Amino acid sequence: MPPSVPSDSAPSPAAPMSAPGSAARSGAPSRGYRVDPGWPVVTPRLALRPVAPDDAEAFFAWRSLPDVVRFMYQPPWDQETAKVKLRTWSSAPFEEAGDVLVLAVEADGDVIGETMLKWAAGPRQAEVGYALHPDVAGHGLATEAVRATLRLAFGSYGFHRVYARIDEENLPSVRVAQRLGMRQEARLVESDVRDGAWSTELVFALLDREHADRD
Repeated sequence: MPPSVPSDSAPSPAAPMSAPGSAARSGAPSRGYRVDPGWPVVTPRLALRPVAPDDAEAFFAWRSLPDVVRFMYQPPWDQETAKVKLRTWSSAPFEEAGDVLVLAVEADGDVIGETMLKWAAGPRQAEVGYALHPDVAGHGLATEAVRATLRLAFGSYGFHRVYARIDEENLPSVRVAQRLGMRQEARLVESDVRDGAWSTELVFALLDREHADRD
């Protein structure tokens, strides 16, 4: 499906990991490269896990498609880019603003997409992103994958607010956010450039207490 994916940031150096339960006590998300919820995280049809270097070929399958990456505001990947990105992501920390956690989404043992959490600058906030191969679109798999990612964000990492920035023309991704109960908080008119033309972004968000009421 057309993606909603945060921009890739250079990972920060690793730091000592704190106990996963520290988020509620300190008012900050749990810190550490991996708060282990028991990987993989399994849903009725999917399994989510941190990416590995050998996922590069699978990620190349959709990240090389112009119709997919046009909403990522970046050019299609070549195979070397896929290898470099997956090596970087698989060893990246997730403990402070700017860090990115990328998860591979598997169905029946095949990697079919990705979800992503980017640690935002605001207190206890993260940005969520997602992209699935177009061949699996139309079956609710993106909604299922993002729902599991939100559970991780709020339950394992202790974030207070998770938001998504979605191109206004990316209707499938907009519908995913709406189905998950994320409210539209903003419409940023002509806030970025896509394909040489101004584009408008929508901002959707969900709070931890709202997620608890729905989940």
